[in-house]
Amino acid sequence: MRISFKAPVSIVGAIGASLLAASVAIPAIAAPVTEGRLAQAATEPENWLMTYGQYNGNRYSGLAQVNRSNVANLRVAFTMPVKTEDAARPGFQGPPLVDGGMMFLSNGHGIIHKIDVRDGANAVVLWRADPQVDPEENAITKGVGLYRDMVINGLPDARVVAVDRESGEFVWDNQIGRIDPPWVPVPNFYDVEKFDVAPVIADGKAIFGIANGDFGLIGWVNAIDAMTGEEVWRTYTIPLPGQPGHETWADDHNAWMTGGAAIWTTGTYDPDTNVTYWGTANPVPMFDPEFRPGDNLWTNSALAFDVATGEIVWGFQYTANESWDYDENGVHLLYDANIGGVDRKVVAHFARNGFFYQLDRTNGDFINAVQYVADLNWTEGLDPKTGKAIEYNPNLAIQTYRPYVNGVRNRADRANPDYIVCPTAIGGVRFQPTAFNPVKQIAYAAGAEGCSDLTVVPEDPVGPEGGNPKGQGEVWLGGLFSNENLVNPAPWYGGITAVDITDMSVMAKKIVPLHNESGMLATAGGLVFTGHKDGKVVAYHDETLEELWTFNTGIHIKSPLITYAFGGKQFLAVKAGGRPQNAANQATASMLFVFSL
Repeated sequence: MRISFKAPVSIVGAIGASLLAASVAIPAIAAPVTEGRLAQAATEPENWLMTYGQYNGNRYSGLAQVNRSNVANLRVAFTMPVKTEDAARPGFQGPPLVDGGMMFLSNGHGIIHKIDVRDGANAVVLWRADPQVDPEENAITKGVGLYRDMVINGLPDARVVAVDRESGEFVWDNQIGRIDPPWVPVPNFYDVEKFDVAPVIADGKAIFGIANGDFGLIGWVNAIDAMTGEEVWRTYTIPLPGQPGHETWADDHNAWMTGGAAIWTTGTYDPDTNVTYWGTANPVPMFDPEFRPGDNLWTNSALAFDVATGEIVWGFQYTANESWDYDENGVHLLYDANIGGVDRKVVAHFARNGFFYQLDRTNGDFINAVQYVADLNWTEGLDPKTGKAIEYNPNLAIQTYRPYVNGVRNRADRANPDYIVCPTAIGGVRFQPTAFNPVKQIAYAAGAEGCSDLTVVPEDPVGPEGGNPKGQGEVWLGGLFSNENLVNPAPWYGGITAVDITDMSVMAKKIVPLHNESGMLATAGGLVFTGHKDGKVVAYHDETLEELWTFNTGIHIKSPLITYAFGGKQFLAVKAGGRPQNAANQATASMLFVFSL
């Protein structure tokens, strides 16, 4: 049984304040969220209709009431606690959505909230729809999708649900993942699959990707009929036997079966071509490339899918046979730009390997790239024609790159297993969304800086039939990483970067004490916003990255900000909730913060 809580509850600015008067007006029924509205979302800056605001992933708003001249006057408009099952780790990584003064958000376990925020100084919870996910499930989800009169949500137990946005009643509830494919050697081998992403709603479909590749399974992207919840197509992100690219798993123990290439971050979409773009995660085991010789397609890649059929239109692999957890599941921005005198349709990506790439989104061809992290030593640079590391050799089954930072030698050299690699194994940009200002042609990223100390911990294959040597459903990394044994030990730190995409120059960089997990929001007010792990919400000058305003929520922030407007007033909102980074200074809480002038 699924539970929908519908008795209106009101919560004013301060926690614990009294309920609103009973005369609160019943909200009017909003216009259905059609594909037409989603495709033209930029013309509705007062609303935030999907996880990135627009299909292109740019997280750019045309609202400018809050701008450089007045952002110092930004204040808390109201706050609201968000129900969560796990107070120590609420798993807030997704933004709220707003349509016509109605806000929709989910907590880590997928409880969807509808909140009336039209008043501007109060929040009224109209209903909560609880899909009853097992509290033991890892509580991380990155948001919901709006389609017609429904709210669609992928859950940590690999179900997908749709809720009527007016009544809060469940429309459909389908188990999509955790159903074993025919090739698995052991029943229930895939029982750790989860949905970690907000859907892309396109062509009558809700498009998702499956996460948890590090547990020893392979990823996939799929499309669900948004009206019925039935799966339309599923495409695996590692080529199956007989498919082109399967030969890039050149081992003798079916490593492709536990190969990774999971999906951790929502894709982007081009409605003109009906193609959606997703980034894939690392191969498994991530730190031991000898276990899985070959390029390991399509791990660490950008993939373009035909939304109608699920066919892979093209793929571009950033780092072949990679061994530092530089998965490339992050956002792939879509924009049109004149590059070198040529008008290009671009898909761009702040890669975890430390480079910002521009690809031709019609065919996946490499255009150019620039290093955006401060420290990078895994390669001497990229080939300007192919975009591959200059050390890449297609004739090698095991890539050496720069040997003194590569883990390959450490399987044999057990006496000296440690090595240092930059960027850190948690950076530069992972799941946290990036942003792009189409007027100024500036791309923004917030992520991690520094280096990691890595150790390979090899495992022997189970046998020729394949399988996870760590055990069914267990995390399998093939090594360890930290920053404890560096030559000059220093904590991982954070960086915010602005790249001019016309000449591929880093035009500004801001160093911050902690690596960022919130991502970026750009606005027409000449500002970019982010949240930090120490609880601060910050506004920066969008060209110099000078800090112009800050507010400390006291709660670890892993969710991106959004902005919306109602009644002629602009608001900024963020969900705060994560494991405290400093027990002395941070609260364990799950809160919605909304700001205005």
